[in-house]
Amino acid sequence: MLITEYYRALNIALHARGHYGAGGARWAEAVRALRQTCAAENVLDYGCGQGTLRAELGAPEWMREYDPAIPGKDAAPEKADVVVCTDVLEHVEPECLDDVLKHIAALAGKAVFLNIATRPAIKHLADGRNAHLIVEAPSWWRAALEKWFRIVQWCEGKGELAAVVQPIVAVGELRVRGAVADDVRLEQARANCERVSARLSEHPRHDRRAIIACYGPSLRDTWTAIPIERAMTGALLVTVSGAHDWLVERGVVPDAHIEVDPRVHKCAFTRRPNPQTSYWLASTVHPDLVTQLKDHDVRLWHPVNTEESLQILTEIDPDGFMICGGGSVGCRAVNVLFTQGYRRMSIHGMDCSFDAAGGQHAGLHSGARQDETEVRCGDRWFRTSATWIAVARGFVENLALLERSSKAAGEPPLDDTDERIDLRLHGDGFLQHYCKVAAELSAAKPNGVIANGH
Repeated sequence: MLITEYYRALNIALHARGHYGAGGARWAEAVRALRQTCAAENVLDYGCGQGTLRAELGAPEWMREYDPAIPGKDAAPEKADVVVCTDVLEHVEPECLDDVLKHIAALAGKAVFLNIATRPAIKHLADGRNAHLIVEAPSWWRAALEKWFRIVQWCEGKGELAAVVQPIVAVGELRVRGAVADDVRLEQARANCERVSARLSEHPRHDRRAIIACYGPSLRDTWTAIPIERAMTGALLVTVSGAHDWLVERGVVPDAHIEVDPRVHKCAFTRRPNPQTSYWLASTVHPDLVTQLKDHDVRLWHPVNTEESLQILTEIDPDGFMICGGGSVGCRAVNVLFTQGYRRMSIHGMDCSFDAAGGQHAGLHSGARQDETEVRCGDRWFRTSATWIAVARGFVENLALLERSSKAAGEPPLDDTDERIDLRLHGDGFLQHYCKVAAELSAAKPNGVIANGH
């Protein structure tokens, strides 16, 4: 409900008296600038009143108007790139405010410009109430708006505030497509298994620690802690993706490197292979990677992606076993190490987000750049992608699966905790914060996740 019929009638009467809803013109310059910044094709004046904003802008065709109390302008509005809502929200019936904000968010394609009075109005309604039905401080309005919008600009003046906000879209179900077709994976597995006889074998649980170095932007900030932890604990260092060459260039040679992506561009990440490193490759990787590493210790393992993956066991390697889980090579590395008996892992560079400068990785990357979006997690905003959002969700779900698997196998809890998996996430990206928020929502650490050392 955007407005009650009783209140609509009161506003129609107030408009009829003149000099009401005539303040929109003062925001013409700001609206013109916002339209240019957003490259907006159209603008909607939501609660346009007397229409002075459109008149001040020269009555352009790209400007639409909507006001439920102005006959002729009260038809349901269409979505626009930019929605302008000035001197409106303080007039909304309190019980309707959430619906109005939700309506504005649904109408705005790119941005919303708001001006809200925080003081009583001079005018009164016919029933005696002040025309400003909601008189609240800027902090109250900010909290109300943040339910539906991301605050981009915020300016407080005497008795009013102005803001530029962007609508928040709830992240629903995400579907991530495979990198290549199932038949391509199967043929690559067949070719690789014919050339490589060594397989990664399963090992029972032990108490040693493994360090996983992924290629997210935060690796640049935390990598110096890797050789320290390695020296102090004797941890196994495993790299994935571009972290292999990136660390080798800095004098840190991994004990093992894991790759699962079946595309040929992954060959660019191991141009500096090392005889001290064992290369644990998914049997479905591109055969060129196997060729590149032919003089090194290469061991294959079989990944589960779809039901068709099971053909690897039935047609190619009936004595093998398969490893599931993970929307990224870093997440899959957790499961690979689980099969190697590791229950304690430290992870660097697994951010599921990009840095402030737009960097998507710690260094150069041979793959295509991901389409970026912004997501709010708790009280933080992160630059990320739909793929990484799905990976973060799957990460926590996968840890729950590993915890249940460990418990079902009769493995005792670690140390003095109730958990059987101990993962320590280094860095301050979306995934790290997602795990912290998940922990707060469940009132307990999610499956042994320790984010940012907490």
